Amino acid sequence: MTLIARIEQAFRITPPPVAPIVEAGYLRPDAQGDEGATEAFLGKTWKSISAELLVYHRSAMSMFTPRAHHYYFPAFMSVALELRSEAEDIPDLIIYHLSLHHDSYWWERIRLFDGPQCNVIAEFVGVVSDEIHGESGESIQALAGLERARQGV
Repeated sequence: MTLIARIEQAFRITPPPVAPIVEAGYLRPDAQGDEGATEAFLGKTWKSISAELLVYHRSAMSMFTPRAHHYYFPAFMSVALELRSEAEDIPDLIIYHLSLHHDSYWWERIRLFDGPQCNVIAEFVGVVSDEIHGESGESIQALAGLERARQGV
């Protein structure tokens, strides 16, 4: 079974999250806005979003509410594996976000992953990590965050 198939198995298709899917702070008049993320994702299953849309809206991972982040996370992992050159910075974003598990903003998202999801995300991190992630310690921190979520700490 491929890693993408294991991702699909761990993150079954369920109804997409309801609005709001972007944190309120991004929607204030003085903020950057959601860059079209609400329109692009709201009401769509994670499997139905095109690779092009995921690559274009990769910054949405930072803006999503915890529930939306959890729901759309497998789509970003899948596109990172399918389109390595076009989506080359998505693995960096994923590893970086996971490495911030001590930050309450990111922990609210990471803690939603269950055991099988943590396992497949850890496998993804192992596959996409490179020398830079290793030298910076981000991969180790990302895996520590997943272990923390797996244990429910």
